[in-house]
Amino acid sequence: MHVKKDWSKLLQPILLPLAFVLGIGSFILVADGKTKKPAKAGPDAPPPSILMIGDSLSVGKFGEVIQMHLALKHRVAAYASCGSSPEHWLAGEPDFVTKCGYRQRTSDSDVFTDWANGRAPRPTRTPKLADLVRKHKPTILVVQLGTNWMDRNLSDEQMTDYLSRFVEEARRGTVEKIVWIAPPDSSRLRKVQGRVHQLLRRVAGRKNFDIIDSRNVTHYVMGKTGGDGIHYNSESSEAWAHAIQRDLDIKIALSRRENKLSSFRRDEAAGN
Repeated sequence: MHVKKDWSKLLQPILLPLAFVLGIGSFILVADGKTKKPAKAGPDAPPPSILMIGDSLSVGKFGEVIQMHLALKHRVAAYASCGSSPEHWLAGEPDFVTKCGYRQRTSDSDVFTDWANGRAPRPTRTPKLADLVRKHKPTILVVQLGTNWMDRNLSDEQMTDYLSRFVEEARRGTVEKIVWIAPPDSSRLRKVQGRVHQLLRRVAGRKNFDIIDSRNVTHYVMGKTGGDGIHYNSESSEAWAHAIQRDLDIKIALSRRENKLSSFRRDEAAGN
């Protein structure tokens, strides 16, 4: 005859002491206060805001195409002043008034002046970098400057000083990343353009900002690219802009990952 055993009664003397021990252990762990709560994943940070500044090449089609591309994912404020160089945007330098073209496109302004029917545009004061950083609070600064240094009588020491001050002035505000779009190829200035590019690379290494060498994707052909050996026509400007977009996107994406990593490390340190 098969006798059915009541296993609950047989196991009860074993389970009760075990439950008691586990309960005491849990109480000690909670009281100790050293248990770590799993870190909650915070929401993704909003896309960085971008300030873009440039010279006559950005007054034209190049600046327009780059801004439109960046604006697909970011909030962008763009300023371009014909004839300008880095020192003209510095707070400690005299005001630079452009007489050959200006473009300003932000969320609350749209200003464009250029030559029309042989008539010069109205003179416009070039804004100062520090004021623009204060106003727009950008995370990333995209710079397209340097062409106008190629036909000016400045020493390497002067240009290095201007570049260093430019970067320092940007980083006194909210700017965490700088991407410098170095000048494209110029048939008129080809013998001297290398000097400006070398200087930019040298300062970039010391001041830790990124360079996009536009010469890698441009070649100026007189009469086809433009008419003066320096300025690019609309078609060539657009081709140049499209050619650097991928490199620009990669550098901006890297800056976002770097910021997320540093934020994660700060959160981890605070949790410990």
